[in-house]
Amino acid sequence: DRALFIKERANGLYGPTSFIIANFLTGIPYLFLISMLFSVVAYWLSNFRPSAEAFFTWVMWLFLDLIAAESLVVLISSLIPIFVVALAGTAFANGLWMCTGGFLVPPHLLNPFWRYVFHYIDYQSYVFQGMMVNEFGHRNFTCAPPTREGGQCSCLYDSALADQCQIEGTAVLQNYGYSVGQTGTWVGIMIGIIAGYRLLGWLVLYLRKQ
Repeated sequence: DRALFIKERANGLYGPTSFIIANFLTGIPYLFLISMLFSVVAYWLSNFRPSAEAFFTWVMWLFLDLIAAESLVVLISSLIPIFVVALAGTAFANGLWMCTGGFLVPPHLLNPFWRYVFHYIDYQSYVFQGMMVNEFGHRNFTCAPPTREGGQCSCLYDSALADQCQIEGTAVLQNYGYSVGQTGTWVGIMIGIIAGYRLLGWLVLYLRKQ
């Protein structure tokens, strides 16, 4: 796409604004289709919360995640004209986002450098938070039963329902430092990150003449 854009801009057919907008709009239907096809299979096989609202919230987060990932690729491809190098740069960025996104290391355990420099601008961290709240914010889980008569339940997370051999889903969220009721804020941040990547990609293409 970048090579085609450079050739057609040199011929005076269109500029970076038209290219960025068209690239974004034409990619949306395919990314949504990918999100739906994957979710229809993976969501129910994973035994996630069985409701339409939970399913479509999951699809929304996955869709935003794919749009953000593609926007990052547009930015890196605009900066680096060599395909293999751009591919390596994208892989490095995604690996960095995975390390600081909250899945491998809970956010409150990250040292200040990684948390403030990378975690808060990591689109994967907001998707992970949103999916965690979608699953654990409205659901309880059964603990392992006592191994002997009169023994206690073996609950991985302590909650107010421990004496009933159950775990409140919110106890899992507390372990990660997440709270419910912030979905709108996270969606807004994701939209801002997507817009930021696209604007930076546009700026690079605007400033580069070849």
